[in-house]
Amino acid sequence: MRGIEKLHPKVREKAEKLNQLCKEKNLNVLITETWRSKDEQDTLYAKGRTAPGSIVTNCMFPQSAHCWGVAFDFCRNVKGSEYINEDGFFNIVGQLGKSIGLFWGGDFKNFLDMPHFEDPEFMKNNSTNTLEKKWGTPETFKESW
Repeated sequence: MRGIEKLHPKVREKAEKLNQLCKEKNLNVLITETWRSKDEQDTLYAKGRTAPGSIVTNCMFPQSAHCWGVAFDFCRNVKGSEYINEDGFFNIVGQLGKSIGLFWGGDFKNFLDMPHFEDPEFMKNNSTNTLEKKWGTPETFKESW
């Protein structure tokens, strides 16, 4: 799902702030993924495993921050050049996100995910464990917003 309205309100504020910072720097950014349902996450996890394509995630439902509404992905909003990084686009946007308190997937140690941000306030040690222990399910967490 795309809309930033699907994000936790605190994460939505940061996504809006990132959009503003990118506009100020003439970086044409598009948020491409926010909240993911179980079916969406399971479909992505299957890619490169039991379905055609390359592996795009190492997280099954509900271990992805997207399933909890505390992560979003982005790309360059230029048709045909969405994921080109020859000019350091993702690195620049990554640094802007980090400057407002987001954790950038370009800093992941085991699975580089340059078009990804998540909010470390909710993702202690890049893990959904704290959310799962407190809320049980992503749906229960979302009801608390």
